[in-house]
Amino acid sequence: MIERQQRLRRASEVRRVYADGRSWTHPLLVVVARPNGLATTRLGFTASRSVGSAVRRNRARRLLRESARHLLPSLRPGWDVMLVARARIATVRQPEVERALAGVLARAGLLEPPSSAVDGSR
Repeated sequence: MIERQQRLRRASEVRRVYADGRSWTHPLLVVVARPNGLATTRLGFTASRSVGSAVRRNRARRLLRESARHLLPSLRPGWDVMLVARARIATVRQPEVERALAGVLARAGLLEPPSSAVDGSR
């Protein structure tokens, strides 16, 4: 079973990521990350008013959370990561968001390289 993802909840933690982190962009989202010195990776999700109404912003955050949940097992430990929705995210479906997030995380070097061993647990 996948361990429950830890979230960035305190405003001070989020501000630290924005102040000290590095960012990578995609038309659907922005990833801002910084090392946290912990054994786990913590995630935060945000969508500004530029995304649209409260309904659209909530949907954007849900899309990001679900995509991150699928990618969580392959995330490198020891990072604080903020996922920021952009306005175009409201026009796409979840698989496209997941592909975009995986691509940005790979460019950022936050995904573990795929293991060469075959997993026999299926």
